[in-house]
Amino acid sequence: MVLKVIGSSSKGNGYALIADNEILLLECGCPFKDIKKAIDWQILKIKGCLLTHGHADHSKYTKDFQKAGIPVYTNDETKQAVGEILVAQFYYVPEFRTFHVGGFKCIPFYVPHNGTPNYGYLIEHKEMGRMLFITDYEYIPYNFQKQQVQHFLIEANYQEQFINKDLPNYEHKLLGHASLETCIGAIKANQSPNLRTVIMCHLGAGSSSGKYFTNEMQKVTGRNVNVVCAVPGIIMELNKDPF
Repeated sequence: MVLKVIGSSSKGNGYALIADNEILLLECGCPFKDIKKAIDWQILKIKGCLLTHGHADHSKYTKDFQKAGIPVYTNDETKQAVGEILVAQFYYVPEFRTFHVGGFKCIPFYVPHNGTPNYGYLIEHKEMGRMLFITDYEYIPYNFQKQQVQHFLIEANYQEQFINKDLPNYEHKLLGHASLETCIGAIKANQSPNLRTVIMCHLGAGSSSGKYFTNEMQKVTGRNVNVVCAVPGIIMELNKDPF
């Protein structure tokens, strides 16, 4: 299994989990033409897309995904806010309800995002084990240590020493997003001996430093865990086993 980052910022978010015979997309915030290029035009392998919430940098191209016949899954509030086209495969999934998208087992749960209904997802596949995908959150209200999560795709949007207080969205950034410290706390709370990968996503322009973030997270995880920041084009192997 590999994870390919298509976009991971306020300009647009999109990721692809690429297994041998199937693909699960995460977020609808990047143009569908960019998605197709990123997955080498293997459109028929796409089983569906998980959408976290209705902000444009995550949902702007949802209707294009629908037009392409890709099932999209999210919470009811986001479905209502984004809207759907006729005969679209746009599904509301209740919180904690397990559902399958091809061979991907998914469990959604709400995380706070400054009043915007927002889902995180626990995703499991035989090729990668378990991954937590959480973005645009203020904190994680649940603990997943018992689930022995191997991989995290998790937001670390800003760190106080790097943030530009003159940013027009400064207040929203603090209220609706996770700092590096919050992200590190989430990893500590959910860390298990099976941890393999931490991918920090949605780093804010003018408010973060990738190298610093990576070094600080590595102090927590130890050197046996692969720690990176999500940048467009990066490809990460997500293996179930250490070798």
